[in-house]
Amino acid sequence: MEAVCLDTGSIFEFSAPRVADSYVTIAPMHRHSVWGVAAFLAGCGAHIDGGSLTDAASGDAAEDAATAADAAVDAPAPLGLWSMPEKVAQAATASDEDDVTLSSDALELIFAVTTGDGKDLYQMSRLSKTSEWTAPAKLSFDGDTTSEEAPRFSADDQTLYFASDRGGNGTLDIYTSTRSPSAPTNPAAWSNPAPLGAVSTKGLVEKWFMPCADNRYVMAQGMPGGGTDLVEGTLDADAAKPIVELNSPDNDTGPFLTRDCLTIYFASNRSGTTRIYTSQRRAVTDPWDRPTVVRDFAISGSIDNEEDPWLSPDGRTFAFAGAKDIYLSTR
Repeated sequence: MEAVCLDTGSIFEFSAPRVADSYVTIAPMHRHSVWGVAAFLAGCGAHIDGGSLTDAASGDAAEDAATAADAAVDAPAPLGLWSMPEKVAQAATASDEDDVTLSSDALELIFAVTTGDGKDLYQMSRLSKTSEWTAPAKLSFDGDTTSEEAPRFSADDQTLYFASDRGGNGTLDIYTSTRSPSAPTNPAAWSNPAPLGAVSTKGLVEKWFMPCADNRYVMAQGMPGGGTDLVEGTLDADAAKPIVELNSPDNDTGPFLTRDCLTIYFASNRSGTTRIYTSQRRAVTDPWDRPTVVRDFAISGSIDNEEDPWLSPDGRTFAFAGAKDIYLSTR
């Protein structure tokens, strides 16, 4: 623009940058007029609050740069590629291990060991993500003649959901056990299990109960005609219904939900071997996207026989059972 300045009665012209060219992309619309006046006054040698407008603009830019630097420091590091999965050696036994889950800080691990009566649940802990795991210890409530399997933690890690046939119904139902925050890693600190009757259907197998926000959950449920499907419901209202977008004519099981209920991992043998699949949705009322195979966790040169997925809240630790051993991958 062309500006006209008055200076002790004389008139002269100077060229100033166009406001639209200089500020429209970095400042809100209501600041245009302020900077337009600033450009005009700066050209006339004017001062504001005892300092030049050049100094004011420099200070504002420095403040913006400092704010951006603070945001960069606070922002989490970008997620990279998953590491090669490593077998958890301390969990290996002469039997099959699967049904793995971890606490939200990835410092506790619970998994199942196959026995002659079904499965038993064992717990391990570590001091940090780089520390060695303790030796596995059987959970105190686990019965000698019953099957306990498919564990999942609540968001605060103080409730454990698992499947058991201890009810005498001949099928697996969902049970809960709680513990005190003062004994977070003690396998003997869990309370006597109680059935989660709100999700049980008489005569059908229920396992892998996985809660998320707003009392929503998914779980695996045996179908009357055979096989296992994924179902979804809410504890305070809706009964569980099959998730038609994710289920197949084969076995679909082992669901894991992120806390916002918008991303799911699960296992399915729809391809002939058990693989891990994932899907997303934009809102809890929207249908799930078509599931895709997760190809990040090849073990021993194979991506077959993977199941029981678990993902940490920060997205940096992934656990699964592979060929009936427990594996972890990080990024």
